[in-house]
Amino acid sequence: MTRNRQPYSRYSKQLKLEAIKRVIEEEQPVQDVIADLGIRHRDNVYEWIKKYRKDGPSAFDRSLPNTVQHVIKSPIEEQVEELKVEVEALKKYIEILMQGEEEKYRAIEALEGKYPVELLCNALDIQKQEFEAYRERRSTLR
Repeated sequence: MTRNRQPYSRYSKQLKLEAIKRVIEEEQPVQDVIADLGIRHRDNVYEWIKKYRKDGPSAFDRSLPNTVQHVIKSPIEEQVEELKVEVEALKKYIEILMQGEEEKYRAIEALEGKYPVELLCNALDIQKQEFEAYRERRSTLR
């Protein structure tokens, strides 16, 4: 005979604290509390009480502290974070260096063999048509 298993349940912080309060402060039997609150296993309540005694109500907060989140980051996530910072710094540096349009156009010309012109224009906040017009002007001057 197979038993239908109920899906895994998550309990809110409020429900956990209510169960703990009833057992510890009001001295209600755990069996009564789980029946009244719809908790599947009494072991859950015992585990919650243990956590509560160790960390207080914050033991049931869903968000992790920043220090824990940092530890959990994978090497790829850390690399992505570093690259985001680097890109942001380089964008600011380029913005300072390239105050004029001419410098931006020259940078696009220097990199267009490596990267698509459209991407370079977007990165330097230049319209592709403006760059093409610049290129046309330069070719007629030569």
